[in-house]
Amino acid sequence: MRKSQFLVRLANAREDWEHALNYVGSIRLGIGGVSGHWSARDVLAHILSREQYIADRLHEIAQGESLPPCQTQEELETYYTDFGYPDYESPLLTEADANEWAVRKLKHTPFMELIELELRVYDSIYESVKTLSEEQLNENNLFKRIARYTAEHYRHHATDIRKRFNLPVIR
Repeated sequence: MRKSQFLVRLANAREDWEHALNYVGSIRLGIGGVSGHWSARDVLAHILSREQYIADRLHEIAQGESLPPCQTQEELETYYTDFGYPDYESPLLTEADANEWAVRKLKHTPFMELIELELRVYDSIYESVKTLSEEQLNENNLFKRIARYTAEHYRHHATDIRKRFNLPVIR
């Protein structure tokens, strides 16, 4: 895939995600059942955590570094402490556990702060992709990895939102 094509796909998925959040409206953000027992607010926290994970990995790659996934419980605990989110690629951590951890950690973060953080992290991802060469993106399987942590989640959870709420919030 070409970087320019990927950036367009990422931006389109992002736009749909933002429309889905607007569809919910702030009044319904805390209503559960959007994705399992999660509310739209919980879904946003989940997406933010995953985006932060891939944004930091992109930054490391741009710096010529790359952390391998955690292989021991001690490494995993240190990772949590150092980064503030799970090592989503560690074989020691189930996806469900990592997701619930992220939602619990951000449970008391004000919604507007979550939105601001998530926007900044998405912008960081987008800018990192623009900065990295196509060789770096292909060499590190980044098109697939970035999509897994962003666009795939945007699409999945936007669909969840539209299923949970029959109509958009009327403003």
